[in-house]
Amino acid sequence: MLRCTGVAFLSLALSAPATAASLATTMVKQLNSAPTFTAEGVVEAIRGSVIAPQVPGSITALAVKVGDHVKAGQLLARIDTRMATQQAITNQAQVMAAQAQLSAARKEYERKNRLYEKQYISQAALERAESDYKTAEAQTKAQLAQTGLSDVQTGLHTINAPYAGVIAEVMTEVGGMAMPGQPLLAIYDPSEFRVTVNVPQSQLANLKAGASVEVQIPAAAEACRKLSSTHMTILPMVDPVSNMVQVRLTLPQRLTSLSPGMFARAMLPVEAVKGAGQILVPAKSVIRRSELVAIYVVDQQGRPQLRQVRLGRQQGENVEVFAGLNVGELVALDPIAAANFK
Repeated sequence: MLRCTGVAFLSLALSAPATAASLATTMVKQLNSAPTFTAEGVVEAIRGSVIAPQVPGSITALAVKVGDHVKAGQLLARIDTRMATQQAITNQAQVMAAQAQLSAARKEYERKNRLYEKQYISQAALERAESDYKTAEAQTKAQLAQTGLSDVQTGLHTINAPYAGVIAEVMTEVGGMAMPGQPLLAIYDPSEFRVTVNVPQSQLANLKAGASVEVQIPAAAEACRKLSSTHMTILPMVDPVSNMVQVRLTLPQRLTSLSPGMFARAMLPVEAVKGAGQILVPAKSVIRRSELVAIYVVDQQGRPQLRQVRLGRQQGENVEVFAGLNVGELVALDPIAAANFK
């Protein structure tokens, strides 16, 4: 029961009088169709990457900007290669020196081997020559490997697109310093999107697996504002603070008007309670004042009466009513006009 003082407070706060003819109402109906749980989230690209360099250096070229469409392998940025080039020249010189030492050690070993066969030198002298030869051979292989690594690092100074996509963000500029692991660009594939929504842990058991899910994206083009998803993935982790679970809904391919970060709303089918149906009323008809949650119910004489209700979750423009209303009753759509009814 509501206290009269609470009703008087609401009535005094609203001043414009209304008449029965101008009071807009709607009938409370029971929704017996398949129940849904409305969850809100965002649009995400299924394939998105943050590109960071593997070598340090100054950015000498930046070939793209935010919003550019790029092809797979297209040049995105180039890092200064002067130090890498000089290192490659140094390594190549060291390889040549190592190969010269190896050649000399091989010839010396072959000469000592012939002398040993004629018993002109001792076995110890032959073994020292063999050791020098194997050492020179190992040093040459190590130097060749170092040169190969230097060549690979030189190639890392050129950053190319890993796949065809759209440049979502550029975090550097020409002349900036690139460091390993520090992001330079972000790219995403615009051909495949999904919607990620947050669902309370308590609702997971009620979700219908394999059912088609209606997805609404208000900011998209007209043809993409209402979509259907047939693939739902529930992530096996719960946020310890909000007790929410992320649910991913795969969208149809080639939706050109979508972008990552767009607001989305998903109508998740849930298991119906046997013998029960949903009662929904327009959310704009609800009054919330401190701890008071109420709706103006219009009686048979056309007079609005304030009645306290217990609400469930909002679903789009409507809100579910758990208690306080009966099917067939009329509720005032404009609580301000109902409070000033004369």
